[in-house]
Amino acid sequence: MSERRRLSPANRRDQLLDVARDIVEAIGVGACTIDAVSQEAGVTPQLVHKYFGTRSSLLQELFCREDDRYQDIVRVALADASDFEDIVRVFVTANFDQLSSATAIGQLRVVPEVAAIRDERQQAGGRSAERVLVRALAAEHPATSEATDLVLRLGSAASIEAGNIAAQRPDRNRDRDIERTVRFILAGIRELVG
Repeated sequence: MSERRRLSPANRRDQLLDVARDIVEAIGVGACTIDAVSQEAGVTPQLVHKYFGTRSSLLQELFCREDDRYQDIVRVALADASDFEDIVRVFVTANFDQLSSATAIGQLRVVPEVAAIRDERQQAGGRSAERVLVRALAAEHPATSEATDLVLRLGSAASIEAGNIAAQRPDRNRDRDIERTVRFILAGIRELVG
């Protein structure tokens, strides 16, 4: 009989969130239940309840953790960006890889239980990575705040949808798709705020 290893509370929480993420990415949000997480993690449902309380709380914590990771990836990549095109490429690549429907965060972003937390996090002032994009866009293409908002939303949607398309067709060339998406967004920006 194998001996189960006891994890610290922080490590156990991370393990349960990792299991939840894996379930969401493999099967979908609907399959991510307290029972499914407990079974995959080899623990009791009561233990999962102890850490998260409800399924909604589990999904919300998973979203927050994955969103923090997304923000960290963007922040690190922005440190190497040298011009506006590089900044757009950073966001396209991050959206492509992190927010497509193949990822946990991409699926969780549209779940009703997560909507309030997603909106709260977006409106909070702590999204410094996105502010970099706004400042760079304003410096490169001065525009009204309405035009800037439109450009950012359309660009984000384009990069996420390109990631969705790539996730459905694994034979696609990721780097080529990212470059095409960057060119599409840059052309759109020139057209909209020219």
